[in-house]
Amino acid sequence: MSNLTLYIGNYNYSSWSLRAWQILRKTELPFQSVMIDLDVPGYKDKLLQISDAGTVPALDVNGAVIPDSLAIAEFCAKAVPNLWPKDEALWAEAKAVVQKMHTGFEAIRREAPMNLRRRTQGVMPADCLVEAAEISDMWDELLGRHDGPFLFNEWTIADAFYLPVATRFESYGLPRTTRSDVYISELMSDPHYLEWEALAFTEAHILPETDAVNS
Repeated sequence: MSNLTLYIGNYNYSSWSLRAWQILRKTELPFQSVMIDLDVPGYKDKLLQISDAGTVPALDVNGAVIPDSLAIAEFCAKAVPNLWPKDEALWAEAKAVVQKMHTGFEAIRREAPMNLRRRTQGVMPADCLVEAAEISDMWDELLGRHDGPFLFNEWTIADAFYLPVATRFESYGLPRTTRSDVYISELMSDPHYLEWEALAFTEAHILPETDAVNS
C-alpha cells in the first residue's frame, strides 16, 4: 500500500488544497495531511522543499510528489474508478467541466477568494458577477439534465472542483438560481467538507489582504 502525505495550505483560504483533500477523503485511502501556513516568513522555502512547483496541494506518494490538484485527482481516480462518471459521454463532459474550473474564472478567483469564515453582502465587481452568473447557469443546466443531487448524478471529481466556488457564493452573497442554491447547500453539507470547515473556523492564522477583499 502506498504511503500518502498531502501537503495543504490553510483550511480557511486554500481552495486548491480543499479540492485535493476532499477527493482523497472520498477515496477512503489512508493519508496524512501536513498544513503549511501561507504568506509567513519562510513558507515558500518550505514549499520548495516539497516540490519544484512551490505550491499546495502536493501529494507525496512513496517519495514521488504530485504537485497539482488535477494530477492528484487523476491519481485518485486510478485508485478508485467511481470518482468519474461511468458513462463515457458523461465522463468526457465532466472532464471538460473540471478543466474549465482548473484554468478559468479568473475574476471570481481574484475578486472573491475562498474565505470560509467570511460573510459579506458588499457590492461585488461586475466581472465577478458575470462569472458567478455563468457558473450558476452551468450548474443549472447540468443539474437539469441529470438526476442529481450532483452535477453528474452521483458525486464526482467535478463536484470537488466546484466546492470552493460554492463557498464563495456563500461568503460573498453572490446571486444564484434556486437550483444552484440547493446544489451549494448539498456541497456544503457534505460531512467531509464540514470536517474541513470546522478546522477552518478554529485555525488562528489569517491573511489580512484576503480578508480585506471587498470588505
